Amino acid sequence: MKKLASIAMVILALGAALALAVPLAGCEMPEPAQDVWADFRHGLTNTGYALSRAVEKTTVEWTYQTGFIVSSPSVKYDQVYVGGSDGAIYCIEKDKGGLVWKYQTGDAVLSSPAIAGHKVFVGSDDGCVYALDENNGDLEWKAALGAPVRSSPAVAHDKVLVGCDDGYLYVLDENEGNVLWKFGTGGPITSSPAVKSEKVYFGSDDGFIYAVDEKDEELVWKYRTGGPVHSSPAVGKNEVYCGSDDSFIYCLDEDNGSLLWKYQTGGAVLCSPAVAYGQVYVGSDDGFIYCLKEGDKGGQLVWKLPTGGPVRSSPAVADHRLYVASYDGFLYCLDEKDAKLIFKYEIGGQPYSAPAIASSPTVAAHKLYIGNTSIICFKG
Repeated sequence: MKKLASIAMVILALGAALALAVPLAGCEMPEPAQDVWADFRHGLTNTGYALSRAVEKTTVEWTYQTGFIVSSPSVKYDQVYVGGSDGAIYCIEKDKGGLVWKYQTGDAVLSSPAIAGHKVFVGSDDGCVYALDENNGDLEWKAALGAPVRSSPAVAHDKVLVGCDDGYLYVLDENEGNVLWKFGTGGPITSSPAVKSEKVYFGSDDGFIYAVDEKDEELVWKYRTGGPVHSSPAVGKNEVYCGSDDSFIYCLDEDNGSLLWKYQTGGAVLCSPAVAYGQVYVGSDDGFIYCLKEGDKGGQLVWKLPTGGPVRSSPAVADHRLYVASYDGFLYCLDEKDAKLIFKYEIGGQPYSAPAIASSPTVAAHKLYIGNTSIICFKG
C-alpha cells in the first residue's frame, strides 16, 4: 500500500508529464508518418500534434490489462509501447492487442517510451534508463543514474536526453548508454525535454524553465516561474510554451527566454501544452481545458471547457480534434476551434479511490490509445 501511495503522489508531480494541418514553421525535424507517434509528445518539439485522421467514435477495438498506467503509449507501425506501474515495459500488437513482449524493470515505469533506431528508450523508478530492441524486447543497454527517472526521453543527434530526480538533465550515447554530459538544476526533473535548433528545453522542480545548448553543454537561458515546473515545454514557431505549478502557462522567446506573455488558470498546470492551428491547448488542476492564441502577440483566451476533475493528462491534436483526459475519469474529444463536444467516454477503473486518468492520449493511423488500468485502443 505504501508503494501505491508513493505512485499516487508521483502522479501529482507528473501530471502526465510525466497533439490535418500545415506543419508548424521552424520545426527542425520532419513530421513523422501518420502511423507513428514515437515518443511522449510526438516529435522533438513536443507539440502533441499528429498527422493521423481523427477518431470520432468510441468504438473500442481492444484492451490490454496492465495495472495502473501513468506512462503514455508510443506507437510505431505495428506495435504499441507503454510502461506500467508494475515495473514492466509492454509491447502490444497495434491492431489486435496481443502481447508481443514484456520487459521487467526494478520499479514503476512512469516515463513514456521513445522509439528510435530500432530501440525503445524509457526510464524507470529503479534509477535506470533502458534501451530495448523494439522487436523482441532484448536489453541493448541500461544506464544507472541513481535516482528515479520519470521524465520521458528525447532522442536527437545520436543522443538520449532525459531528466532525473537527482536534479540533472542527462545526455547519453544512443548506442552505448554512456553519460556524455549532464546539466544540474536545483530540483528533481520530471519534465520531458524538447529539442529544437540544438537547444534543449525543460523544466525543474526548482521553478525554472531552462534552455541548454546541446553541443557545448552551456546554459543559454533560464526563466523563473512561481512554482515547480512538471510540465514539459512545447516549442512553436519561435516560442516556448510551458506550464507551472504556480497556475500560469508561460510563453517565452525561444532564443533568449524573455517573457512574451503568461496566462493564469485557476490551478496548477502540471500537464504539457499542445500547439497546433495557431492555438495552444492545456489543462489545469482547476478542472478546465484551455485554448489560447499562439504566438508572441497571443495569450488571449479562445475558449475554456470545464471537466469534473483536475486535467493532468496532456492533450493530443489530430485533424482538428482535441483529445484529453481528466481526473473525472472521462476521455474527451472536442472540436479544437470551438470546444464542441464530439464524444465523452468513461474510461472506468478506480485507482487510489478515484477514477483518475494520468496517461495522455496518443493518435496514430486513425486509432486512439490511452492508458488507465489497461491500454485501450479506439478505432476510427
